[in-house]
Amino acid sequence: MQIELSAIRWPYRSMLDQITHLFRLQAIIEEGSLRRAAERLHVTQPALSRSLIQLEQYFGQSLVERHARGVRPTLFGQKVLSASLRLMRQWELTDQELRTEANATTINLRIGAGPVWRSVILPVVMLDMQKRFPHVVFEIHRAHPTDSYRDLSEGRLDVILSGTGQETRHPRLIQKPLGVVNNLVVAREGHPIFARTNAEGRIRSETALEYPWLVYTEYSVYRELTIHAVHERLGHSPDIGLVCDSLNTTLATLQRSDYLSLLPEPITQAASSPRLVPVPVDLVPREVSIGMIVREELEASEPVRELEIACADAIVRLRDL
Repeated sequence: MQIELSAIRWPYRSMLDQITHLFRLQAIIEEGSLRRAAERLHVTQPALSRSLIQLEQYFGQSLVERHARGVRPTLFGQKVLSASLRLMRQWELTDQELRTEANATTINLRIGAGPVWRSVILPVVMLDMQKRFPHVVFEIHRAHPTDSYRDLSEGRLDVILSGTGQETRHPRLIQKPLGVVNNLVVAREGHPIFARTNAEGRIRSETALEYPWLVYTEYSVYRELTIHAVHERLGHSPDIGLVCDSLNTTLATLQRSDYLSLLPEPITQAASSPRLVPVPVDLVPREVSIGMIVREELEASEPVRELEIACADAIVRLRDL
């Protein structure tokens, strides 16, 4: 049986047209204006309008709505944009992978990481990962506590290393719990509170209220953990003298002052001279599950699989120290 060549080519030509239209839709939504999008893409406004009309006819729904200052996406338009961004990122990674096999180009893997990961775990893990995958450029970005899931879903990130345990509310994202981190009350080595240790090696919990507290707030959960841990035990909130969202500033301040703070245990290992050490007070234990979140299409990627294993091993080693 003979198949017409045009019958084979047509679906692919149509698919390429759709990709062009989706790329133009992205520019329209990001710019909020057909005029600005046309300037950005170096095409005419009528050409953008035709692409928009063809997409809306194809999906049978409006993708943007007009207002006084331009256009904004409808709910369905935002859904289409999110899906197209995800597809574009996957094609970009696939293209990089194929070209790497052909001529040794590099692949960029974008990792969004929480503070524990950035300060303690990844500096060790990345040394081994770079040796094992010399063709991969690992980009380490600060994971935003509210935007990272969307960034992952739409391809601005490829992996998130942070706290886990809650539903992502985004489809096709896979959570991989890797361990548990303890949150401890800490102070600098030589802090006067350690002179209050009793014969059992403990410090009365009420003593912690006599010193000012520093609350680390890169993630809002740390402030809540600090206040709740003290209040549940003593019935009073701590005297918060400083609130800081910079990890470096938090550690440096604790080293140079009489502040107390509640921090994830691995973070304290990033400070030395003087060290930050646990204060033996009887507060309600606080644990946070940490792990990896990845788009489902990247789950089988060799660098991602090896990163998962390396991170799990690093967490075990940290708990054994």
